Amino acid sequence: MSVAIALAAVGAAWNAPAASAEIGVQLMISDGVIGTGFGTGCTYSVVAYGTELDAMSFYDNGLRFAVTPGGQSTQVARWTPTTVGTHEIKITQSFDSKSIMLTVGTGLNAGSVCQAI
Repeated sequence: MSVAIALAAVGAAWNAPAASAEIGVQLMISDGVIGTGFGTGCTYSVVAYGTELDAMSFYDNGLRFAVTPGGQSTQVARWTPTTVGTHEIKITQSFDSKSIMLTVGTGLNAGSVCQAI
């Protein structure tokens, strides 16, 4: 099964070729985050769009951090990185999967705002 993925974070985007059956993934910085990039201790929304209505599993460097129940084409998981460095965010649905690579820096979480440095 072919997949497509779009990453939108702080104005950056990457697109792969679209297919008839696909998972499209958009990683959005949630409210309360300022600055650029991703930071430890800061929480982000991973929004996944699928042509199937099956559950999706969300992984960070091979460790599952969320499973959505399915039943909707748009599914959202919350992600809070705990380590600095390269992170592979992988989303799977049935026999389909797609990954994106992100770099995470140190986060300064002040409660209502969180800044990545």
